[in-house]
Amino acid sequence: MFYEELKQIIRLVLQQGLSGQALMDALTADVNPTEIYASDDMLAMDSYFSLLHYATGEEVVADAEWKYFLDCLNGNRVYSLDEKLQMTDKNSVGGSV
Repeated sequence: MFYEELKQIIRLVLQQGLSGQALMDALTADVNPTEIYASDDMLAMDSYFSLLHYATGEEVVADAEWKYFLDCLNGNRVYSLDEKLQMTDKNSVGGSV
């Protein structure tokens, strides 16, 4: 299953600061996006697209969000898009200074 691959890549982001092309290389080498799309698994899709958008610089992802994904992928929390969106709204770029 792709959960293990996603967890490993997220750990590399958190522990080693993996980003940019190195992150994109890890994603393309270790994760089959076709399997993720076909699964209709919202957690896997959201994790994958967060990694993809982070790698391309389209999205800023706080460590708390990466840890949330890990908790969910490890089965320690139940994934909730609403909960995740609340987290990203609090960490959004462009807020008041």
